Amino acid sequence: MDRWIGRVEQVLMFLAAACMFVMMVLTTFDMLSRKFFHVSIPSLFEFTEDYLMVGLVFLSLSYVYKIGGHIRIDLLEKYIPELGLRVWTIIHKIMAIVLFLLIAVEGWDAAVEAHEFNTLSSSLLAYPMAPALMMVPIGSGMLALRIALSLFVAQPEQPDAADLFFE
Repeated sequence: MDRWIGRVEQVLMFLAAACMFVMMVLTTFDMLSRKFFHVSIPSLFEFTEDYLMVGLVFLSLSYVYKIGGHIRIDLLEKYIPELGLRVWTIIHKIMAIVLFLLIAVEGWDAAVEAHEFNTLSSSLLAYPMAPALMMVPIGSGMLALRIALSLFVAQPEQPDAADLFFE
C-alpha cells in the first residue's frame, strides 16, 4: 500500500511542480509583455488562481505530509508524558483523517456538479471549472490515505523538510 501511495504521490508532485513552473513562466511572460509591449495576457490572474494555485497546494498535500513538511507546533510536547503524547497523536491523526475525508467528499460533490452543469469561470476566457475542482478531492483523499497509513504502519522517522531541500 505504501508503495502504491508513494507512486501516486510522485505523479501528483510532478503535476504540482508543473503547475509551479507554468505559473512562473506565464507570470514572467505577462510581466515582460506588459513592460515592453503594453499588453497583458487576458485572465492570467484568474487562471493562476483557479487552476495553478489549486493544483500546487492540493496535489502536493500528501507528499509534504510524508516528508514532515507541514507546519507543526511542538512547543509543549516535551512536557507531555510519552503515553499521553501517543494518545494525542492518534486522536489528532483520526481528526485529520475525518477532516480531509469531509473535504474530499464535499470537493467531489462540487466537482461533479460543476461537470454536470458545465460550470465555467467568470473570467474572459470562460474555461471549465470541473478539472480545477477535481484537484481538491484528489489531494485531500490522498492526504487522508497517507495519514491513515501512518496510523497502522510504523513510519520511519520523518526527515525535516529543510534537510531534504538543502541536501
